[in-house]
Amino acid sequence: MNAKHFILPSLCLGGAALLVLPARPSEAFSKIGGSLGTTQRDFRVFNNFVDAASNNNTTSPSQFPGWDGAELAIWKGAIEWSSLLHGDGTGDPQGGNLLGGAGANFDPFWAGSSTAVGNSDQNVVSTINSCSSGVIAYMEGPISDGWRIRFCDASFNFDDGPGSVGGLIDIQGIMTHEYGHALGLGHSTVNGATMFASYSGGTGTRSIATDDVNGILCIYGAASATKPTIVATVPNAGQMTIYGTNFSATGNEVWFTNNTATTPATDPLVKVTGVASNGTDITVTIPANASPGDVMVKKSGAGNATLSNAFPTDLVNTFGIPPVPHPNITGVSPSTIDALIPGTAQTITITGTDLDLTTSLLIDGSPIAASRYTVVNATTITLDMPQVATLGAHNIGATDGSATDNFSVTIVAPATPQYELGNGDVLNVVDRTNGLPFIIAGTPGSVHVVNASQSNVPSVNSAVSLDLGNNFTELLNGGSYVIPAAGWLQITVTPAQLPIPPLAGTTYYSQTYDQTFPLPFDTSSLQSIVLVP
Repeated sequence: MNAKHFILPSLCLGGAALLVLPARPSEAFSKIGGSLGTTQRDFRVFNNFVDAASNNNTTSPSQFPGWDGAELAIWKGAIEWSSLLHGDGTGDPQGGNLLGGAGANFDPFWAGSSTAVGNSDQNVVSTINSCSSGVIAYMEGPISDGWRIRFCDASFNFDDGPGSVGGLIDIQGIMTHEYGHALGLGHSTVNGATMFASYSGGTGTRSIATDDVNGILCIYGAASATKPTIVATVPNAGQMTIYGTNFSATGNEVWFTNNTATTPATDPLVKVTGVASNGTDITVTIPANASPGDVMVKKSGAGNATLSNAFPTDLVNTFGIPPVPHPNITGVSPSTIDALIPGTAQTITITGTDLDLTTSLLIDGSPIAASRYTVVNATTITLDMPQVATLGAHNIGATDGSATDNFSVTIVAPATPQYELGNGDVLNVVDRTNGLPFIIAGTPGSVHVVNASQSNVPSVNSAVSLDLGNNFTELLNGGSYVIPAAGWLQITVTPAQLPIPPLAGTTYYSQTYDQTFPLPFDTSSLQSIVLVP
């Protein structure tokens, strides 16, 4: 059993030497070895504090619902080390201290009450009547398998706050210090840091200092970008919806505080397992043995980045601000797209949530013509993909005017010739007074030949197989064009080059082929268009 003391200033040197590993020269914090895995994030209280001031606070702050007295003070002390603010961070009236927000890849979880003090690896906080002289509290290891924190109640008078504690010992601040040991920190040489070896009275140790933050970041690293986060809890009719980010599609666990005092050897977490999510919200039935306290999400997988911040709930009211629904793209199919996909049919399927709120689709931030896409419902948009200036990665975005969600797609050169008559927005009919636009696409550097005809009777020989031209007797040559690096090229035939009346209103067929050996040349799909006066 290892112990880490918090002692009076008169004995600070001896206490500071106990189990402290040497700090690196550039650091004032120290480490005692070990860290808490995701199975060791719970903490409980066996409330055997005897001083009247230890349990005289009977008011629960809004962000710490359902608990008071020493249990509440200890809950607040540990939560100071969490990655994000606990709810809105309020709950400590001293000096405007906001609770939580250390920014590390670490979060503790309030699990409620214990029926006994337990042993040195069961994560229970309690008091003890016999301590070494001057010792206020201590933490017992081995840490990686759990811990135990004891407050020396026989020698000192403790106060649960939440305001000034006068000449008494502040439970919340002492817990903040001792829990720092539980997560792997030794004493700091920075006077004013929570992990400084001695206590000078008051409530200053409640708020961790820069050196304390550096210490927890050193042990656990900065909060991962993939770590789940909770921003709001919304109970309704026996269920709770949890809003946030980075939840797994399947296999999530939702943890609740226990409404029953549990034996030290019992896993105190109230869990709902195997929960599905769309990534940003989870809905579960509130378990019968859940208590007001905290809720936490563990997504599938292993490691510190799978566990969310702890977020308050009273199981009745909304905590936090539920995110306003905005279009959310979860997939684009296909995600690898040819530089040109001709035709009037919608060819790309965008999937997600709240897509019915979309007011505009974007490609790399620029609006896509409304004629090219259809908002089918809340989960689906179909899109006739527009052309982009370069091959490679691009972003398709859906916006409601205030928020935009993007999804990356990859544009590649078509393996075979592609051809689209018209300007890509209005197909099939073109006002001949404006000329005739068309788009060709294929391998950059290849030469494509454009043909047109009023006949869709094929023309076939050893070099090419066309679906127009009536055995090469009714072909019009539309020119030869080199495909640029973008994989596509748009051409406009001028009005002077188009047939003159009375051919207006006639259907014309057109097709391209890639004039690259070997034979026969690859051909595009057959296109048709009506020229109108």
